[in-house]
Amino acid sequence: MVKMTGENRAKKDRDPIFTVCLVIFLIAAVAVIGVQIQKSCFPSGDVMASTGDDVTVNYIGTFYDEYGKENAVVFDTSFSDIANNDGIAKSNDFTKRDSYSPLAFNVGGGSVLDGFNNAVIGHKVGDTFKVKIDAINGYVSTSVTGVLKTSNNVMSSSISMTKTEFAAAYSDVNLVEGQAVKFTSNYGWNAYATLADNGGIVMVTYKPIEGESYKVFDNGTTKVNFYVSKVGTEITYSIGIDNPKAVEGGIQMIKLDLGDKTIYITGIEGDSIYYKEGAEKENQDLYFEITLVSIN
Repeated sequence: MVKMTGENRAKKDRDPIFTVCLVIFLIAAVAVIGVQIQKSCFPSGDVMASTGDDVTVNYIGTFYDEYGKENAVVFDTSFSDIANNDGIAKSNDFTKRDSYSPLAFNVGGGSVLDGFNNAVIGHKVGDTFKVKIDAINGYVSTSVTGVLKTSNNVMSSSISMTKTEFAAAYSDVNLVEGQAVKFTSNYGWNAYATLADNGGIVMVTYKPIEGESYKVFDNGTTKVNFYVSKVGTEITYSIGIDNPKAVEGGIQMIKLDLGDKTIYITGIEGDSIYYKEGAEKENQDLYFEITLVSIN
């Protein structure tokens, strides 16, 4: 009888069926974790972003057209050099931040617009791509719209506002109980503000001068002036808009802060001036240039 060595016993114990199953298991394991290993360790490979991935992106968001085109104005970006470059046209509400970094989000997690989310899917790290998001799929709102006239607009010479509303419109004006405080209104003309109703209400009285013109908007190209023709219990004025920039469907928005409300002029047709209230980005077509930075 031949005595079996440890090596012989190990060979005998290797059941062929067991070996096949082990191989299948290892292949399956690699298939499951392989993609994650590649995404983590080799992010510049051929891995494409898909639903469930955590990604970071750099982006430039514009109104009216793609970034770099003549009519495009930037409303948001993750690039500090674009944000801080005053030679690049910005939207009315563009606000500079203290710091800039890539945007992180989970694909399919619902934290970004669907069009932005879906544009990332199928792209690799380093890819730069563009997407247009129609207004109906963007920042949708039931914003208020209205019409002004180029001439003979009429407004009251006195209005009341809450103290909170007044502070939001005129943060640099210090109200004093029992005194009429003089300040320059957002219409460009002088006004007086008086606290009333135990300080809960602010009475504002406008004091323009008949025949005077008041500049209310100037971005270096487009200018808006109010021309006052009559002053009494009501103020009659005309609106002059010089060099509005035409875009598809209207003009580049002109922001007017009128004290009691903020409007964005969106179009001019004949003697009618169309505007909307609400946020500038609401109900606008949006253009994004996106660069995929990482996939995890």
